[in-house]
Amino acid sequence: MIRDAKNVDIPAIVMLLHEGFSRSHYAGKERGEIDTVEAKRMLMQAIQRHGHKTGGGCFVQVAETNGAVTGFILGTLARIYGIGDRLFATDVFWLASKDIHPGDPIKLMAGMIAWAKSSPDCIEIRCGTPAVILSAPGDAGVILERLGMTKYSAVYRMEV
Repeated sequence: MIRDAKNVDIPAIVMLLHEGFSRSHYAGKERGEIDTVEAKRMLMQAIQRHGHKTGGGCFVQVAETNGAVTGFILGTLARIYGIGDRLFATDVFWLASKDIHPGDPIKLMAGMIAWAKSSPDCIEIRCGTPAVILSAPGDAGVILERLGMTKYSAVYRMEV
């Protein structure tokens, strides 16, 4: 089941963030940890802005399986290049646990896309495909393409 996130979901979402972080390239490399207090603050603020359609507006939904939060999405609206008078939507988090219902990740993203399209000032939607979303970045890319998105760029990284 997909539904809007509530403040009572924050502890479960933070647990999901920890699970996702442990699958990331940062896990076990002494690259830091999740700041749980900051994560809770950010989630509370995003939930308060859920559904807003202006800059800083957010979209926060969870996937629930057998009463447990098994996935979530947090999207936001921001100014183009930080200075434009129009907005773009992007996912901040799009996470799925191994227990998520197979159709739920696409439903989470479809909801965010529909919300972004409903904003009169949003002219673009950008989403990433980090490996922590599903089993592989390619799986997330397939979902995004099914929803009508096209590959736009690539991200390069360097550890320091």
